[in-house]
This record gives sequence, structure tokens and C-alpha cells, in this order.
Amino acid sequence: MVVKDMTSAVEEVRIFLRGAEIKRRMIIDTAEGKNTAVFSGLPQDVRPESINVLIEKGGTLVSADFGRDSFEEPTVSRELEALKKKYKNVKEQIKKIEFRQRTLESEEKFLDSNKKIGGTSGFALKDLKEAESYHKERKEEISSAWLETENKLEELKEEKERLEKEMGGFPANTVMYSGKITAEFYSESKGAAEIVASYYVDSAWWRPFHEIRMTEISAPVALTMKGSIVQNTGEDWKDVKVKLSTGNPMLGNNQPVIYPWHIDLVLPQKPSRLNNSFDEMEVVDSCSSEKSRNARGAPGTMKSAAASPAQMMAQATESHTTTEFTLPAALSIASSSKPSKVEIAKHVLEAETLYYCVSKLDTDAFLIANIKGWESLNLLSGEVSIFQGNEYVGKTYLDPAKAEENMAISLGRDRAIIVTRERGNDMTSKGMIGKNTKVQREWIITVKNTRKKDIRMKLIDQIPVSVNSDLVVEAVEISGAELNKETGILTWSLDIPGGGSAKKVLKYSVTYPKNGTVYLD
Repeated sequence: MVVKDMTSAVEEVRIFLRGAEIKRRMIIDTAEGKNTAVFSGLPQDVRPESINVLIEKGGTLVSADFGRDSFEEPTVSRELEALKKKYKNVKEQIKKIEFRQRTLESEEKFLDSNKKIGGTSGFALKDLKEAESYHKERKEEISSAWLETENKLEELKEEKERLEKEMGGFPANTVMYSGKITAEFYSESKGAAEIVASYYVDSAWWRPFHEIRMTEISAPVALTMKGSIVQNTGEDWKDVKVKLSTGNPMLGNNQPVIYPWHIDLVLPQKPSRLNNSFDEMEVVDSCSSEKSRNARGAPGTMKSAAASPAQMMAQATESHTTTEFTLPAALSIASSSKPSKVEIAKHVLEAETLYYCVSKLDTDAFLIANIKGWESLNLLSGEVSIFQGNEYVGKTYLDPAKAEENMAISLGRDRAIIVTRERGNDMTSKGMIGKNTKVQREWIITVKNTRKKDIRMKLIDQIPVSVNSDLVVEAVEISGAELNKETGILTWSLDIPGGGSAKKVLKYSVTYPKNGTVYLD
């Protein structure tokens, strides 16, 4: 039997929202009969049950087992090694500058101690002036050199601190390997065998996120879906094919089983003399939901999804339960806690824009984009960074599962739309003979559009809602707003031309018994 412990290369990775499947390839020389190939130096967190070995050429698989070797000598990540070299170079530069500063300090002390020449005997006035001039010029040179070194030293110390923080992001023992896969196979003749091994690890994952860019208010929206990849397997991936999947193979695939739901009636105890009410009965639920709580659906058949007219950075394939994105080019990803970011797809979408302002709570105007045609884009839930032109305006969250026919996304606050809410004329009157007090509140809401283009806005405010029949609320003036009498919410739908404005008056009255108190805004 021939045993080969050869170096294998990572060929392809399928990264899940939690974990990753890694595929390695090995080509070895074989002898006739039984052969053994060993994939060594694997990550420590390989799940043995996930191992799959395939002899693509030159033999027939007999068995495949996973084992653990004693720890090998750690191999430092190339990225970490580069940082350490930079860090060492910065420390050496700091030492040189500090030595230079000590030299300048010594020279300055020497000049000061010899400033006064011992007596003037034998020295011409010209010599004294030249000595004084030299002392002054040299002191200025020393001061200038000191300032220059001090500025450089400050820069180097900041760089040293930055490198220390960046190196701190690398786990101490991230590159120590201990796993191995041993594959036994049979070859009919001497030659070469090509073996592929795949396995699942927990130490890699990805998260989707998005960018939305709008150049002008009425222009289409550019939506880019991206992925943030972290792999901490202990080995660098070099020029590997990458697939990003929304699945999680560790969840299990057992279909749910439903059990009978039994309930029973529990009669109340005999009441005490202080409480003889039988208004409530207690119903006991004896069905345990634990049996089906962790159930998952069965997998479906894979099919190709139609691409949107926009630029697709990755090919999307979907099943009944998952979506998978195959990135178009091979990637090199270092083992690190630092994320690597990739583009998955770009879409240009039509959007209707509308400003939204709840003037009572916040007088800022929020720009809302109602995006159409998003249903077939395989969008995933995730954070969204919003840009207007090249200016970052904030973040929001995209959840396609909660979106309706038009997906509404907040594009942030627009300072060019100015909303003010000012107190008007209030009035309080108490009846001399009657039993009621009447209070009136007035608010004046003004919207100014300082942009050149026309805008549409939904302006929201409110009046109070009474929960007491002795307290009466009346909408005196609402400037054409739509009033929801159950909630007291007022809605104005405004069309404001570029450079124009709109003014709305909100006036309401509250009547209540004069011996009572009502708190209003």
C-alpha cells in the first residue's frame, strides 16, 4: 500500500450565512492496488460528518476518515507578516528620531554653557560678534530641526498605534492546523489519481449589505448589493472560486410533525365573600410546541433565476429555500477577522420620490423612494448605506420580506426642505355661570422648498383624542387636511413648486369641566 501525504490546494468555497463548505484538490502518483492519500493541515473546526471525498480520476474510493494531528508549527498569515514588518520599520524610525533629538538637546546645552567666553582679554570685538552670531544661528537651526523631528515623531507614533490596533484584529492562534482527511482507494494500474475532498467549517461566513445612490430627486435609483466575507480558518485562500449562499446546512432538514392539541377546562375555586364573580374561566393548553419548534422545510429543486436588466456582478441561482451567488472572478481572501467586501449585483431602478414629515415630532423632511420592479432581483435583508451623489447621508435597513408592491426606502433627511411649526394665537375662556372651561390651541406649519424642482410631500400632524365623555375635542381649522377621527392623525398631501412654499393652520379646541385639568402641548 502506497501512502501519500501531499499538499492540496483550496479550489472552491461555498460560504453560508454561518459556516462554509471548502473544496480541495490533490493529484498524486499511484501504484497498482491499494493507495492512501492524506489531506493534512486542515482547519481545526472541520465537521467530520460533512466530509465528502471523490476520486475523479485514477481509482475507486474505498474509505475516507477524518482525524486530528498534533499541532503543527504556526504559520503566520501573509497579511499579518506584512503588518509586523511595517511595525518593526516604524519602531526603528522612532528610535532614530529620538536619538537625533537627544543629539540636538546635547548640542544646545553645550552652546548655552559656552555662550559666555571667559573674559574678553585677547579677543577682538569682531571675534566676539562672530561668536555671538554663530551661537544665534546655530540655536535657530537646532530649534527648526527639533520642530521637524517632533512633527515626524508624532506621525510615526500615530502610525505605530494604528498598526498595533490592526494587528490586534488577528487571533493569536488562528493559523494552527490539526485536521486531516485520510482517503483509501484502489487503482487498477500505476499512474496518477485526481482526488477532491470537501468539508464544512464554522469559521467563515458572509453578510449581505447594500448601497443606494441617487444623483437627483427624480432620477432612477442605483442599488448595489454587496457581501461582507470573513474567513478565520487559519489558512489564506488564494485564487479560489467563491459562491455565497443564503442557506445554513447546520439547521437540519426534518419536516415538521403536528400533534393533537388537547385542552381542558379548569373550574374556578369557590369564591370568598369579598369576591363572588364567576366572569372568567381558565383554559389550560396541554399541547407541547417543543416537538415542532425547530422543524425545517425540505430542500427543493434548483433552477436558474432570470437576471434583471441591470448589471449582474454574480450569477444567481435559487431553490425553494435558498439563493446562491457565484462570483464571476476568483478571489484571494486572507485568514483574518477583517471583512473582505465584494460586489454581487448592480441594479438601476425606477423610483417615485415623496417627502415625509411628522411636524409635531421632527420638523426635518425625509425623502422616501418607492422602488418598483424589485421582486425578481433576489434582494436580501441587510443594512443600506445611502448616498446622494457622492455624499453619505445615513443608513437604513432593507427587508424585502416586509415590502409591498412598491418598496419604500428612506433616503435620509433633506436640509433643502425647511419645515417650521410655530405657536399661533391660543385662547382660554372660563364660563362665569357655566361649568366648563374651553381651551384653544393654534399651530402654524410652513414648508419651504429651496430646491429648483417641484416636490411632493406628505405632511403629518395631530389633534388630541378624548377618552372621556366630559372632555370634548373639536377641530376648528385644519386647512383641508384629511382627519382620522379615531386616531386624531392629520394628513396633508402637498405639491410644492421649486422655490415655493405652503402654509397650513392647525387649530383645535378642548372643552372640559372647569374643576378639571387637561395637559396640552
